[in-house]
Amino acid sequence: MPGFIDTHVHLALDSIDFFQCLENWQDSAQIEKGIQDVLRHYLELGIVAIRDGGDLPGFAWAAKQRLENQEWLGPKVVSVREAVTRHGMYGRFLGRGFQNVQDWQQLKEEFFRQGADQLKVVVTGIVSFSHYGQVGPAQWSIKELGNLVDSAHKRGILVMAHASGEEGISRAIAAGVDSIEHGYYMTSAHLKKVKEGEIAWVPTVAPIGNLLKYPSGRYSRSEMDNLRRILNDHLKRVKEAYDMGIRLGMGTDAGAYAVPHGGSFLDEMSWMEDAGIPTNDIYRLATQENARICGLPEYGKLEVGTPLSCLQLQIPKRLGI
Repeated sequence: MPGFIDTHVHLALDSIDFFQCLENWQDSAQIEKGIQDVLRHYLELGIVAIRDGGDLPGFAWAAKQRLENQEWLGPKVVSVREAVTRHGMYGRFLGRGFQNVQDWQQLKEEFFRQGADQLKVVVTGIVSFSHYGQVGPAQWSIKELGNLVDSAHKRGILVMAHASGEEGISRAIAAGVDSIEHGYYMTSAHLKKVKEGEIAWVPTVAPIGNLLKYPSGRYSRSEMDNLRRILNDHLKRVKEAYDMGIRLGMGTDAGAYAVPHGGSFLDEMSWMEDAGIPTNDIYRLATQENARICGLPEYGKLEVGTPLSCLQLQIPKRLGI
């Protein structure tokens, strides 16, 4: 079968200690060595392509260049280089930040000259573990988001949107993004519009689910209860999206706490199974659909004229595949 693709990772994060990792960014040699090891590990697990969601120093972008120059061994890397965030709001480790859309207009040509494969826009902050339903504030209006999206689409560049919560997801949909990343607190009403807009959803279950699957004592009982509630709601919505025929992607958010590079892809597949998605369709999402989301038409399939990036799997007969 075609090789796997992880459609949401952060090569510059280590999944262990976020703040310590950011301090370690000062030692570029250490970070680069870690990324080299991670890239080899992806290949060992049959993951032949990944889409990186950005980091301010550009470690993932540099890794992409090393791979393309055949200096390093690893999967194909689709990189956003850095994310578009609002200055002073969530995502300062992902990109430089822009004061407003006028600031973006003045700098967008220089931004796109960096050569990013896709544009990542941070629409909202992250979800609260302490207060169910609470999400970091939206950073852009629908009009502003539309401006960002149009800037990318005019250049033939796909747009991935980090968005959670009713308001943030609604704005991302209205602006015409190509994929919604995370999408915690997605609603049935959202899904109808996602379907109409032919937008892909990458639900990244592992960042929430793995905190429950591999408890560390880091979170209080009430936080764990909230996480369980968020997870259960999220899995139900993933199944609803699948039943509606919505384009679903398999992305881990690898590098986030408790979401290790490579191994968490198996966790994400397991979470999709828990949501009720059949095994053969999980494999389809992990290959064919992920290739489409990443803008890699030559991946995710075994056809004459495409690169030979494939896996040989032994599948239990009980699965009926």
